[in-house]
Amino acid sequence: MASNVKIRLKGHESFYIREGWLRKGTRAIQENPYILSDITAAVDELGVGSNMVKAIRYWLQAIGLTVESIGINSKRKQVQREDFGDIILKGDPYFEDLGTLFLLHYKLVSNKESATSWYLFFNKINVTELSKETMFEGIKQELLKMDPTMDISEQSIKDDCTCIIKTYFTEKNDLKDPEDNMVCPFSELGLINKIQVKNKEELINKLTPNRTKLDELIILYVILDNLKGHRSISIKNLIEDENNIGKVFNLDKNSINEYIDILEEKGYIKITRAAGLNMIYPTKLDEVEVLRKYYSGIQESAQDEIF
Repeated sequence: MASNVKIRLKGHESFYIREGWLRKGTRAIQENPYILSDITAAVDELGVGSNMVKAIRYWLQAIGLTVESIGINSKRKQVQREDFGDIILKGDPYFEDLGTLFLLHYKLVSNKESATSWYLFFNKINVTELSKETMFEGIKQELLKMDPTMDISEQSIKDDCTCIIKTYFTEKNDLKDPEDNMVCPFSELGLINKIQVKNKEELINKLTPNRTKLDELIILYVILDNLKGHRSISIKNLIEDENNIGKVFNLDKNSINEYIDILEEKGYIKITRAAGLNMIYPTKLDEVEVLRKYYSGIQESAQDEIF
């Protein structure tokens, strides 16, 4: 019996995001929204294999840049998300900014239905150091918690585990020939490391990103995106809730408090500390306005560098 729980494993065709893919994919659908559904045409347009075309189509949706709909003659087309994809592409069309990559990472790991293993790894597996086998077992058990009757492909989970590691950690061999584009841009975020221990077992470490890499406006965007109509949220929720800043960015309590203090100092939030509760009240902007403000800021910085 088929499960009623919506999940997706191995939607990536075993290909993690490669350098240049996001730019190629978004530029192609701007010219022709149907291009990624026509595999033959897309192979010629993008200069990649047919399975890579499918992977690019998947990744654009999984990271929140596009949404797929049915168009003319029942053909599938990709359309940029107005409140997210459009803003990012206007502000950073080449996907060069770290803030952009953190935003796309957030959208990916909060996409429970389309990037299920990514969601589970960051939101449900609450350990900072683990082997690949432990990672596999953890994701498998979390899937069974979602639906004990679910028919799970263990190979698909293993392929997802490999792809998650490749998404955030670059092997030395992948750096040998830059023209091969074997590096995933998300590896710049500093969220995962891999180490070799004495018994030759590899361990994966979840890392807290460097403060200089993760801008406070990206933090504010994620907080606002998780409010879901509420006026306030507690610091405890920021730390513990799935899809919020503690889980998606591997932030501990101290790091979160540091960001909150900065946001309060700059007037973006107010903090009420009473009756043992630390409640955060956003003051002015909504998440779309925060995105626009962030990209306005990096464009101004770029202009300052030119002059």
